[in-house]
Amino acid sequence: MDYYCVMVKTGSEQDFKDRASRIFQDDYPDARFFFFNHTLRSNRGEYFERPIFPGYIFFQTSGLSPQFFSELRRIKGFCRILRDNANPEKITGESLKELRIFIEHGEHWGISKVRINPDMKVQAVSGPFVGLEGLVYKVNRKRKTITITSSLTPDGKRIDLLYEDVQVIPSP
Repeated sequence: MDYYCVMVKTGSEQDFKDRASRIFQDDYPDARFFFFNHTLRSNRGEYFERPIFPGYIFFQTSGLSPQFFSELRRIKGFCRILRDNANPEKITGESLKELRIFIEHGEHWGISKVRINPDMKVQAVSGPFVGLEGLVYKVNRKRKTITITSSLTPDGKRIDLLYEDVQVIPSP
């Protein structure tokens, strides 16, 4: 399977995913679309869901044919395929490894608890993000969260996590 990422209109990710799944289910039964949410806690202690990658839908297919791409572009909310429409780029390497962790754990992620040492690479060892690795971007001690940088998106999307149960990855 090949994996790609599509940029869509922010706020319409779930609608885009649902439409794409319906459109491709008959002619491309191996095509699957993924949109990931996770649970966060507000300053008031209330829980809410947020997209992990706002404006991005990931998908798998056995091949990105011109017909598949043409149909994909016609779906309401489509902006572009990454890298760009003229040069669609497969997700590979570390980014593919990270995407597979997301796919394996499903589209709705709860709260992950992580423990950190500043300026180090960390890996979640409990909660729904188990196995996810990232570089610590910032720490919010009041909210007890850390922000790590993802390698899945070109802009290095940042993900907020609780920091109670993460293990530091030793330097090589």
